[in-house]
Amino acid sequence: MGEHDRLVVDYALLESSKTNLKDIKKALEGIDKHRDDIHDIWGHDSVADKMADFVNNWDNYRRELLDNVEQLGKHVETALKSFEALDLDLAKANEKKRGKNGGK
Repeated sequence: MGEHDRLVVDYALLESSKTNLKDIKKALEGIDKHRDDIHDIWGHDSVADKMADFVNNWDNYRRELLDNVEQLGKHVETALKSFEALDLDLAKANEKKRGKNGGK
């Protein structure tokens, strides 16, 4: 078998992706807590009202983005667990095969 017909799984990349997606999810979940903190900095009520409209629209998109990030995180977790299980199964099958063939 050549180098190009093998599946190579970057476990470190999957682990860091899982961690990064959890961090993104946490940040997106916490954004709405700052909405009321900035209302007073806009000064004029009409500007503050327009910014509130913007923030409310952003909230809708943020929820959708949050759902997508959460789903992607679940897919990464599933892929990671599946590859780890497959790797373990292949290692066991290889050990079993070597045992039957006297290590050859």
